[in-house]
Amino acid sequence: MLIKIRSSTIIQDVMLQCQSDQALAIIYFYFDFNDTEKQRHDNLIRSLVVQLSIQSTNTPEALNMLYSRCQDGQHQPTIDDLTTTLQYMLGGFRETFLILDALDECAEREELLALIEWIVGWKIGKLHILATSRREREIEETLEPLITSQICIQSALVDADINIHIRERLQNDLKLKKWPVNVQMEIEATLMDGARGMYAATTSPVFE
Repeated sequence: MLIKIRSSTIIQDVMLQCQSDQALAIIYFYFDFNDTEKQRHDNLIRSLVVQLSIQSTNTPEALNMLYSRCQDGQHQPTIDDLTTTLQYMLGGFRETFLILDALDECAEREELLALIEWIVGWKIGKLHILATSRREREIEETLEPLITSQICIQSALVDADINIHIRERLQNDLKLKKWPVNVQMEIEATLMDGARGMYAATTSPVFE
């Protein structure tokens, strides 16, 4: 939850920049262990296509073509069709900011990592990608050749801030503070353990 709060803050900041320029777009997706619909890479692509269509001044031709190929919406598009549509739609903006939160919570990790490699390989204009994840070997090895910078959110200072936040919630929440002390301590220990080992990586020299 804490890393999602950080991602939300980044998204809000970039949104403010994009609001003043129709040539800029921001698209994002949160993967979530607790929601099976947010663990699939095809739902990621669908979400990004929808977000880009909303931010386009006119209906993108690629979207019209996708609609026609699906017999005017009677059939679901294939993953390949969705990916191709996403590629063309990204080319319709001068700059696009793509934020992917919690890659490690995607159930289709192999497909997701392949998709990220494809998107980077498209080399479309100025496409900035920011991804967050717990440190897992498969993810790090795939992203290592692609990223230009990364930030490790695993430090004594960050851990201390997280610990303060958790304790304040446990002490001030009307329901949580009624729980036995030993239960509160277990919650604190579990959340602290889960918060460690996070990092953020970007494919852009400057994510701004």
